[in-house]
Order: sequence, then C-alpha cells, then structure tokens
Amino acid sequence: MEKSVEQILRVCAPERVILYAEKRTLTNDKLKSLSFCIVVPECEDKNALMQRLYLAIESNVSVNLTLYTHDEWTELLKDPSSYAAWIGRRGRVIYEPAP
Repeated sequence: MEKSVEQILRVCAPERVILYAEKRTLTNDKLKSLSFCIVVPECEDKNALMQRLYLAIESNVSVNLTLYTHDEWTELLKDPSSYAAWIGRRGRVIYEPAP
C-alpha cells in the first residue's frame, strides 16, 4: 500500500489519499485488491491524470482509483447519499501533506 501511495505522489500532488477498500481472500487472508480515492486541488483533464496514475502504479494486486477535485469532493460530501460521502465515512486517510 505504501508503495502505491509513493507512486501516486510521483504523478500528482494530492490534498489527500484515502484507502476505502482492501479485499482479501477468504482462505488465507491474502490481499487481492486496494481501492484509493485521490483528491487533487484542481485538474484540467481528469481522464489524462487517471491514465497517468494507472500507468504509474506497479502492484501485485489490483488497484482501483477514484479521483475528485477539491471542489467536487467538497460539494459531494454535502450529499450523504453520494459515493464521495460514502468514501469519506468508510475510508481512512493515508496521506495528507504536512501543513
């Protein structure tokens, strides 16, 4: 997981990275996939950034990414039924830059 965050930080400068899902096998508890939410200050082309992020992450497990700009994240957190609000409730912030 730390390696994935380091690879994310090489591509962009997020306000925060949130881990919101870790899937493991039932038989031996081996990690199968990770899901990260990345909140960036702003982004002109989210599709291009997502592509760069996926290409930069080298992992032995599947990695899923969700990307929001600061404004999108702030607005969607106001709606408790939004996916962003669900991530905010369920997830764990694993990266925030030092103030």
